[in-house]
Amino acid sequence: MRRGSWHQFGDRSQKLATEMLGLGTGVGVIISARDLSFQKARHYADIYRGLGAEVLIDLQFYVPHFTNPKLRSYPFGAYRLAIPELCRLSDHEVAGLASPLEQIHSRIGANAVIAPAVAYEAGQNDIAILNARLFHVAKAVGGNLGIPSYATVILGQSTTTSAATMDAALSQATALDADGWYYAFEFSPERVPSDPDTVLRCCKAGLTLACTGKPVLHAYAGPMALLSHGFGSTGAAVGHSQNLWRFTRGRWSRAKRGAGQAPPRFFSTALWGTIIYPDETRRLPADLRAAILTTTEFATPVFSNLRWDRWSANKHFVAAICQKVDLISRNTDPRTCARSAVEVLQSALSLHDRIGATGMSLRDDTNAYQHSWLQSLQRLLTEADADYNYLSLLG
Repeated sequence: MRRGSWHQFGDRSQKLATEMLGLGTGVGVIISARDLSFQKARHYADIYRGLGAEVLIDLQFYVPHFTNPKLRSYPFGAYRLAIPELCRLSDHEVAGLASPLEQIHSRIGANAVIAPAVAYEAGQNDIAILNARLFHVAKAVGGNLGIPSYATVILGQSTTTSAATMDAALSQATALDADGWYYAFEFSPERVPSDPDTVLRCCKAGLTLACTGKPVLHAYAGPMALLSHGFGSTGAAVGHSQNLWRFTRGRWSRAKRGAGQAPPRFFSTALWGTIIYPDETRRLPADLRAAILTTTEFATPVFSNLRWDRWSANKHFVAAICQKVDLISRNTDPRTCARSAVEVLQSALSLHDRIGATGMSLRDDTNAYQHSWLQSLQRLLTEADADYNYLSLLG
């Protein structure tokens, strides 16, 4: 697994990833079967490899009975069943997964197999058993293709309410003979996770996976990619839309909600948050504006107060986060990466104080989470000191 930022697919991500990789932004791509047909996935995978990226495919098995036309284009439809039905499959029927899995990964030329899995839930041992059965098939496929097999570890919200339930789920997951981990954490519905205790548990879970000595790909990281390498991740996956900013099973709902006529949000790495363009950016004093605006190839109109569309804002969001993540990831020591993230958050809070001193408030309530994240990282550095020491020995 390559170290740095990865492109997490959602709707309209395939060309965005091409553009980013062409600019040298990102080290890998995670194709979403929900959002790209099998034919298109094969086409774009060739392009991404030609641009030097690693390619993975997420078969989007988290709500296994969900399907759509793009998912139906993959030779996997017979296994799109409700969880109870999947649990009742015989060993022979589960083994039948191997053929479509091998076909998909072979034709895409994937660098590793991401094992299909559903979210771990507290007190539901049947799910842990199901995930283990699915992983063993994926492991065999990886062996046949000569590529690694990553276990999918999605910690459902029921497992993350306490350290005890989370540790139980992690114990079940880490018992798998995985070559790496595709990790995501289900937070409560919120634009950006802000509860310090829950964010801390997310970081501790990632650190636990990293302490196995296997690479961790932090999926659906979004803005939290700032923290990913600080808890031992090898890769951090970033997508352009808000339903990719954190893992949410709502993505696998058939209902689609439009964004309406919302203005573009400018993501500032200095604030580590968004500010509305042009309504809020033009109200900033010149010195603050210079400190806040982040340069990328997609933000040029902003610096000249020209029209700027939401799709350009989305591309800027991905580019800005990936560039910062790639910079942090150059240091391979997780403790140092965590301290780098602490410095970013401290600086962001200082800038938010300066904005507040002008009497201006940001509509997105962008400073609602930075202090919580700072608390979480500072506690992580103290409470997980032994884990950091162990990772240093592994490194």
